[in-house]
Amino acid sequence: MKNLFILFLLLIGLGIPFPSMASHIELKPCIQMSHCVMEELNVKDIDSPYEKVKSIIENTPRTNVVELSGDYLHAEVTSRIMKYVDDLEISFYPEEENLIIRSESRVGDGDFGVNRKRVDLLINKLLDN
Repeated sequence: MKNLFILFLLLIGLGIPFPSMASHIELKPCIQMSHCVMEELNVKDIDSPYEKVKSIIENTPRTNVVELSGDYLHAEVTSRIMKYVDDLEISFYPEEENLIIRSESRVGDGDFGVNRKRVDLLINKLLDN
């Protein structure tokens, strides 16, 4: 019994999540606003907001979900002409009824407003459903 207790303390100390723990990931802030957008959206009036946003992203052209873990989604979005890859991340906080949406270009100093348009379009589609 003592060994199990020690193992339990080690697992907690290592930050290994248990099924009862929240699985959302805190997104890093945007450092360069010229090619990164981050929005927090209260979704208390939307039924199953995380499921809806996942569906929207999965049905968006040139968008590939690369990680889906609990309340966190990471997708790669490839531009149509230049084939640049941008990162789109969603973290859902059900206890606060908030979605955090982050879109960032991987290369370049600017994005010609692409990330802002992507986040705004995603929010508009989510609110329209």
